[in-house]
Amino acid sequence: MYAFIRIAGFEDDMALARALLETAGLGLAPGSAFGPEGKGWLRWCFAAGPDKIADGLARLDRFLTIRGGL
Repeated sequence: MYAFIRIAGFEDDMALARALLETAGLGLAPGSAFGPEGKGWLRWCFAAGPDKIADGLARLDRFLTIRGGL
């Protein structure tokens, strides 16, 4: 139901989660909220329909394209 992801080039999971929410409308949780082992990771809940997940992936792709990630 949850996936933890790490995106190369983005070390501050809290700042990345905030930027994703503010600019892409994605509400991913910073991994550090789940303990020190989660630092640098994001938690994505995929308990949604395929269309909603596809939309979220498209938003993430646009964000990374603009920000120069991956």
